[in-house]
Amino acid sequence: MVDFKNLDGLDKVAILFKSLGNNLALQLFKGMSKDQIQKVRQRMSTINSIPFTIKKEILEEFYFSFVSEKFTPATEETKKPFEFLIKLTNEQVIYLIATETPRIMALAIAQLPTERQVAVLQALDPTVQPRVITEIGQLGDIPLEGVVSIANELKEKSAFIPRASEFNRGGGENLAGILSQMRPKDEKRFLEHLEKEAPNIVQEVKRHYFSFDDLPKLPHDVLSDVLKSVEASEVAYALKGQSEEIKELFINSLPQRTQIILEDEMELLEGPQPRRKVEAAQKSVVDKARELEKEGRFRLEDFMEADFIE
Repeated sequence: MVDFKNLDGLDKVAILFKSLGNNLALQLFKGMSKDQIQKVRQRMSTINSIPFTIKKEILEEFYFSFVSEKFTPATEETKKPFEFLIKLTNEQVIYLIATETPRIMALAIAQLPTERQVAVLQALDPTVQPRVITEIGQLGDIPLEGVVSIANELKEKSAFIPRASEFNRGGGENLAGILSQMRPKDEKRFLEHLEKEAPNIVQEVKRHYFSFDDLPKLPHDVLSDVLKSVEASEVAYALKGQSEEIKELFINSLPQRTQIILEDEMELLEGPQPRRKVEAAQKSVVDKARELEKEGRFRLEDFMEADFIE
């Protein structure tokens, strides 16, 4: 007599195939390979009469296994289908939902903390905002399957959102970098233009922008380090056309021996000198200051603030 406890998995599947019929069984076991189906059919040929009680037990086991798999408790990931949104910035969320319907926008926004909901809503097109707010109040009628489906679609779409580090946003720091590569005359012209047309941007640019005229703002020891890193002949050219006050400041920032060398170099440059040489020398001094900043010797930002307290 056949004992249920002695039946292995292949036996049970073979009995199921015989009990349900080949067509129905194949529908239920769509994931089976041709080799597996062949093995089941071979085992079916060895099975003769099976008691009804055994068939019943196998069918019940299959049924409960099927139901358990289909309705298994959600994992942490499926319990929180919109958790991926929390990892996105507000800007990325706006980018993600920009082309969605107000209903989907509302569903996505509703998953964020309140302060982020407000920020994202305010960034939307004003003509869309009222509809999205209305939809947020009516999300209760979306079936669970629909919520999960929307979450999955948005999650897949979010994989294609560029990160901020993948593109240059421009901004004050970027502009400062551009200006630093220009000739001094052009630098001043563009800065004057910005001060007239976009004064708010100028403030950001000045936090990162550093020109030869800013050198006197540096502390004595920092200016000394900068000047000692440049050939005295370059400094002499850079000081051409500067006020006596600036010349004196630069000279006094150097060790006594170097002061004498610099003064000698300045005497050699009596009379007019080519503008391009003077501007090139000034750029060399500024570039050296930027190099020292990159090495962590100081932060230009710390000395570019106009507000100081003694």
